[in-house]
Amino acid sequence: MNKRLRRRHHLLLAVASVALYSGSVRADDDGAESRNPDDSGLTVLSNATNVTHWGLGVAAGIEAAPYKGYGTKYTPIPLLFFDNKWVHAFGTSADLKLGSWAGVSVALRGHFAIGDGYKGSDAPILNGMQDRNGAFWYGPALAWHTAFGTLSGDFLEGGNKGQRAAIDFGKVFDYGRFSIEPHAGVEWLSSKYVDYYYGVRQSEARAGRPAYTGKSTYDMSLGTRVDYHFTRHQGVIFDVGISHPGGGITDSPLVGKRYIPEVKIGYLYQFN
Repeated sequence: MNKRLRRRHHLLLAVASVALYSGSVRADDDGAESRNPDDSGLTVLSNATNVTHWGLGVAAGIEAAPYKGYGTKYTPIPLLFFDNKWVHAFGTSADLKLGSWAGVSVALRGHFAIGDGYKGSDAPILNGMQDRNGAFWYGPALAWHTAFGTLSGDFLEGGNKGQRAAIDFGKVFDYGRFSIEPHAGVEWLSSKYVDYYYGVRQSEARAGRPAYTGKSTYDMSLGTRVDYHFTRHQGVIFDVGISHPGGGITDSPLVGKRYIPEVKIGYLYQFN
């Protein structure tokens, strides 16, 4: 896969992302999508009316961490929703809208991965390991909106934690107050990324945990998101999925799972 593609948060997980990471209550989920002829072209030159929508909520992610003996990982996710002509933000991600042409939208994305990493005390296999922290990721993002669904991708940099690139596809089906979106994605993770989160340095090696240098790999994910609207302003989001880490991750002596189930659930109140 080309290194210029990466996964959004919300279509997983990550869903990946899974994910809750990349949308809102469905009525306003695709803030960058072109909705009338005035929306086409560069954002700074667009004649579209600048209408602001915003909301607040809370969510949680629950997943089986890949590390041996780690158990279940719980991650709180703040849901701050904001969308206007230039910006679309939700949860821990924000897009600066650059433009839209014939159903294809382009943006610059920033995303803070609050659930990534571990502490040495999180599991026996991690004892004596230096803590690995989450990162702020940034880079270009694309989305192609069609009658058959939305194909999206991005390529994000994370400083000393490497690069990650993903492509996802999802299709929304509306049923009254419900909307259902099956989604699938493939994510490329650079060798630097894999080495940071799943590698074992020489100074960290011990019996049963040999040194390991990470290599680039691919993750695959499948999932389904369900939105339910209590009222015009209130809704809940439920996203369930499973991801399959590539060999660069599963070959690590730290990792004990080949399939990672994940659930995200959240509540959002939209003020306008």
